[in-house]
Amino acid sequence: HFGSSFGLAWPGPSPTAHPRFVAPFREAMRLRTAALLLVLAVAGALLLAVAGAGAGDVSAASADMGRWATFAQPGYAPADDEVSVGNDKLVVILALRQRNLAFLEERARAVSDPLQPDYGMYFSRDEVNNMAGPAEEDVRIVKEFFEGTEGTVKFSKGRDLVRFVCSARCIEKTFGTKLEMQKSLAKPGTSPYRSASPIKLPEHVAAALDGVSLNAPIFMPKRPKQPTFPPWRYPAVHDMPVINPNLISGDQFLSLKFIMYCKDGKANQDMLDDGVCSSHGTEIVSIEILVLQHPMMQKVLVLPAIKDVLGQSVGDCGPGGSCVEFNATVGSIQNYASTTARIRAHFSDGSVSAFSDPSKIGSVFLLPYTTPAMLSKFYGIPMGEPVRNPRNIISVAEFGGQYYNPKDLEAFFKLMGVRSWDGEGRTQPQLIGPDKPVAGSVFGGEAQLDLQYIMALAPNVSTWFWSVPGTELATTQEPFLDWLMQVADTDDDKVPLVHSVSYGDDSTTMPAWFKNRVNQEFMKLALRGISILIAAGDDGASGARVRLDPTACQQSNPEFPAESPWVTAVGGTQLARAGTPVCQYSTDTVIVSCQDEREVVCSSSKGGGVTTGGGFSNDFERPWYQSGINGVVAKYLRQSDSPVPDVDKWFYNTSGRAYPDISGISSNYLVWMGDHLEPTSGTSASTPLLAAMITRLNEDRLQQGMPPLGFINPLLYRLAERHPEVFNDVVIGDNRCSVKACCETGFGAARGWDAATGHGSLNMPALRKLLRRGAVEEFALHPDLRFLVATPVPRATMLHSLLLAVPVVTAGVALLGLATFAVLQRRARSVRELFSSTSSLRAPLF
Repeated sequence: HFGSSFGLAWPGPSPTAHPRFVAPFREAMRLRTAALLLVLAVAGALLLAVAGAGAGDVSAASADMGRWATFAQPGYAPADDEVSVGNDKLVVILALRQRNLAFLEERARAVSDPLQPDYGMYFSRDEVNNMAGPAEEDVRIVKEFFEGTEGTVKFSKGRDLVRFVCSARCIEKTFGTKLEMQKSLAKPGTSPYRSASPIKLPEHVAAALDGVSLNAPIFMPKRPKQPTFPPWRYPAVHDMPVINPNLISGDQFLSLKFIMYCKDGKANQDMLDDGVCSSHGTEIVSIEILVLQHPMMQKVLVLPAIKDVLGQSVGDCGPGGSCVEFNATVGSIQNYASTTARIRAHFSDGSVSAFSDPSKIGSVFLLPYTTPAMLSKFYGIPMGEPVRNPRNIISVAEFGGQYYNPKDLEAFFKLMGVRSWDGEGRTQPQLIGPDKPVAGSVFGGEAQLDLQYIMALAPNVSTWFWSVPGTELATTQEPFLDWLMQVADTDDDKVPLVHSVSYGDDSTTMPAWFKNRVNQEFMKLALRGISILIAAGDDGASGARVRLDPTACQQSNPEFPAESPWVTAVGGTQLARAGTPVCQYSTDTVIVSCQDEREVVCSSSKGGGVTTGGGFSNDFERPWYQSGINGVVAKYLRQSDSPVPDVDKWFYNTSGRAYPDISGISSNYLVWMGDHLEPTSGTSASTPLLAAMITRLNEDRLQQGMPPLGFINPLLYRLAERHPEVFNDVVIGDNRCSVKACCETGFGAARGWDAATGHGSLNMPALRKLLRRGAVEEFALHPDLRFLVATPVPRATMLHSLLLAVPVVTAGVALLGLATFAVLQRRARSVRELFSSTSSLRAPLF
């Protein structure tokens, strides 16, 4: 796009000699010289092509109203007029078309890639806004139209996003649509609103916008209740004991509930004090529990049927059938093994019942619990070193009504031994947006997890809890643009350097304009040196649709925004004692048992609770840091450790952006919820873990006067080429399962980068050593040679070469030559004006 390198109108003093602009400035001078020589220029067709390209990024806009169709959400029956509209305030984010995106992307690459001379020389908020801001005419059109309505209008500092707040009735009138409201009570955390029809805007207004994101309020009860589950129903008559299939497992223990059946086949109704089955004749005096673990391990216990050993409660044995449900916990069981159990009764006459049916229950994997101390030891995270630099700020983004409880955070720190540093500990985060803490609320789980682990692993860090209410109606997903507008507007000296985002969903649920615009906003944050970490998902390669629709197993279903090329997608691992292939070796004569704990792919089929997401984007092409025939992604597609699926039989886009980029332990995190610890799993756990690790690395650099890491993906992929020792490679497992079901196909782990865990996890001690000041030699790149690394060719250079190659034609086209002269003069003047707003020089990385 011609306009991506020109059309930058910045007010200010004379051009500066900032090193990142020297080449473009000289290019502008060469353009002017070329223009003076071009009296007899190109034919009319070439002139029109150049002029059209120059306007492309700046002001051209499609009037195709079909792009608004995805705003509608079918499925809600029309409500009464007095119900369907009202005075509830809805937030609409208007996304104005931006300019110079190609130029901005080139600059974002330059400041993010350690092989570029401008690495670490980030742009300010105002510099980014001045380059990306919309055309003045578009701003005028949008301002005039929406300020003429009943709503309130607030432009972002860059004027490219607008927050329009209006009542439901006002929304219907302004956008020519119809909002419906759910008649029944909405589920907590969801919005009762839906749009019944596509929106309609005047053509000139629509042409000034990329799209519209309508964020409706969500329903939140005052006292959300924890979900309750109906009791398991046992048969009233059976010839052997029956185990409740919902086994409970943890760190080296297994807990099971069961019903015993008397000799007459009826369910036991007698309490332990009365003697089990005493009212049925022959009493049960003890219960034998057989714990089975793969491949050939077992444990046998015979427990007396007394209160001191067994628990008891009223069970459900069908209509009118009361019975007693017992529970027992078996400890000292081997972790990291597939585990199940069988039981049988020992009667007072010396006889025994049959063992319970093993086919009626599944198996579980016993895993150690994840705590801050365990993560600190495993990864080498220095919990004993507080974060002290005031610029080192971290943020957690929360949506869907999630909130945290300050008392829970304090209780977690006390329980986990997280100290306050000399009374200076920042034990509570700064709140951005609403927070309605309710102890033990189900809606606090995500937020509690994020804050408790980020603030424990990066102690004393200044943390922002960034809460964004509402839901985006077109996608029924998180209002990402609302959040990104707030982040983009934050001052340079205050904006958090690292953002942890544990949200996302099936990419196909979101319209293309929405994904593209969110991706552009991520790119602009990278230009400012901000790290965005996004969870890769919890339902494997085929995504959450598999939970409800088994046919979704037939292809890869990428997650957004994890698939964005301008974020760091975080996958999940779990611990195992089979972290290398030999540990899975078993024959009739040899069984290899490994004792070292290593990471494998987190999978629900192996007790991980979830399965890490990963795959290839259908929306974004493979970015430059992943490209090349010898790049890590290309090598993965060719490797034989775990061959990738046949794309003709199971579709995925081999040329798309590949993710995740990095991973971390994501299973069995202990979170304090009101009055108890609750285990939870997900890439929503590994994401704040990695965010805390990046914050620790930023602390090292800021203390040495170095810039923060910013967008870290290019660095990760360069390190993989030169210093693979900074990663803990994961080579066992795959992501073919979802939380509740398993598909036949997914992506497997392999040596090096893979589509299940990315580069693996971070080796913090090695990485801290490598990224210190003066370590450029260890990065195999001499400082004086960095400027010799090839940089992207400015689009102006390509145009200049084209124009110089055009032959001189006859004097009959002299008028066209003069017109070309005027166009290039205007372009060169705009480039010169670009430099005038930049007056400060930034220190390079090394």
